[in-house]
Amino acid sequence: MTSNAQKLVIALPSKGRLQEQTLNFLNGCGFDVRRVGNGREYVSSLVGLDDVDVIYLRPEEIPNRVEQGDAHAGITGLDLYREYGEGAPVSSVLLPKLGFGAARLVIAIPQSWVDVSAIGDLDEAAMLFHQRHGRSLRVATKFSRLTRAFFSEHGIVEYSLVGSSGATEGAPAAGVADFVVDLTSTGTTLAENHLKEITGGTVLETQACLIASCRSPLWSNRALGALEHLVEQIEARMHATGRLILRFSIPAESASVKKQLTEKYGCVLTSWDGNPSPAKSDGRTFVVAYCQRAKLYSVVKFLKSSGATGIIVERGEFIFEGSSPAFDAFKQALKDHGRAAKTGAVADH
Repeated sequence: MTSNAQKLVIALPSKGRLQEQTLNFLNGCGFDVRRVGNGREYVSSLVGLDDVDVIYLRPEEIPNRVEQGDAHAGITGLDLYREYGEGAPVSSVLLPKLGFGAARLVIAIPQSWVDVSAIGDLDEAAMLFHQRHGRSLRVATKFSRLTRAFFSEHGIVEYSLVGSSGATEGAPAAGVADFVVDLTSTGTTLAENHLKEITGGTVLETQACLIASCRSPLWSNRALGALEHLVEQIEARMHATGRLILRFSIPAESASVKKQLTEKYGCVLTSWDGNPSPAKSDGRTFVVAYCQRAKLYSVVKFLKSSGATGIIVERGEFIFEGSSPAFDAFKQALKDHGRAAKTGAVADH
């Protein structure tokens, strides 16, 4: 993928709930995904963004395929990126929280282990188990890399990993493992399998994320422009999802109100110059502000007590900011990687 005419290639999950959620998310962001052809790696397009080709891969494949340069970018779970990606500094997480696919990777032990309730108890329990039974505790998981790193961080050494290709939470009942490291959203499935979480045993909080390759030779101006379009429109949709637009009039000299709105209530003011509106002669000014949805009633109540009138609340579909910090950071990562690659080539030579 080195041609200057190269489109942006983005990898999406090929199956399961994550695929359904991803397609719904992109549709909500104004990008309708239209499939073209069939087969394991069939291609789609994004209606609304011409310079993009979509390929479908298993979610766990996406991190590595992006790092290899088979796709410029991809949407997958942060847990899968941490487990299967990051083998080398050739990819980056642009948007770590897309707002769907949320779960936690946790340590879950049998409910009968009454003496183990926190991460600090697990190492001692593992050593006692080895002394009594002559073997290490077996841990079933699909996330061996993340599990090893977490156990190492907490000084847990007496264990052996058991790979899991099926329902991990059933491994202890089946007798193939003693406890598990598995994903959970509500904890219901763990409880149904007579397992419990332990305090401090959350390995990772995860949700869907957008990742991209940092291999600078892959990126044509066309592909980079398409990525900027994609990222900014996704961000605009996410900003709108969490905010409401307020329009109101208020006495022009209300500096203390302005300060309260921004500092106490976290509002973003898009227009407030302190001067009366030319359409009015009563010393009032018209204001437009963004408000967090969860704080709407508190903000409206405060505004009313401060003399605001004509308060209109609107829901925006998209709220575009002046620039995208995420995309700017990615462009810098591309430059850094390109510079490092050149330095390495010179050093090798």
